[in-house]
Amino acid sequence: MKILITGSTDGIGLATARALVRRNATVVLHGRPGEKLARAQADVEAIAEEADAPPPDAIAADLADLRAVDEMARFLAEEHRDLSVIIANAGVLPTSPRLSADGYELTFAVNHLAHYLLISRLLDTLRRNSPARVVVVSSMVHTGGRVNTDTIYGTEHFDPYEAYANSKTANVLMVRDFAMRIPAAEVTFNALHPGVISTKLLHALWGGGRSTEDGARTSVYLATSHEVAGVTGGYYADARPVRSPFLKGPGGDAVALRELSDRLITQAVT
Repeated sequence: MKILITGSTDGIGLATARALVRRNATVVLHGRPGEKLARAQADVEAIAEEADAPPPDAIAADLADLRAVDEMARFLAEEHRDLSVIIANAGVLPTSPRLSADGYELTFAVNHLAHYLLISRLLDTLRRNSPARVVVVSSMVHTGGRVNTDTIYGTEHFDPYEAYANSKTANVLMVRDFAMRIPAAEVTFNALHPGVISTKLLHALWGGGRSTEDGARTSVYLATSHEVAGVTGGYYADARPVRSPFLKGPGGDAVALRELSDRLITQAVT
């Protein structure tokens, strides 16, 4: 089993990589270019050696630049043809309005658009390695978010909590859309709330939190457990299914988000 984990240089992502390597998975770490990614790879390599597991690979790309994401996806499709799981873990929570390299509100661009593009480009790879899985790290705050396809990607009237909640709503709606379109026998799609975890993202607006090892537990469960084989379109917390208001009804919001995402990506990636 080869698993890509976005945003795995620290926090929940790195804890997830460590846990998966201990389960003998082959892990592809992702982070922005720089020394932090190399340090994370060395960390996980040491654990892999102790566990007699395959050494991790690593790939660098800035998720705030959709062209870089597109290039990363093309590289993965060519060099990691046995990829069977994607854990969309990376996330940002800027406290002031910022734009991505493509001119979109940064929270929405990184937390949603980059992952939507990455997963879309790698669908053929996942299908070839079916049964495959996509695990999306959302948050309980998604229940208070909304998707306004006219304004969600701008910075006018920016509020950091609202932007983050909206991006987490988008994560769940993305899961809904993929699950409606892709047979579960080929690829399953599930979202999760990792818990209130002590990470730099949490501390941007709040404080406290449980350990990153606790935060990784549901991601590891959804990526590996036989209990969720063939289960798609769900939302989980503490490794248990929970309800989400955005997984009910005909799914029109999910389709509208996909159409918006496709338009924004087409404008950015030529």
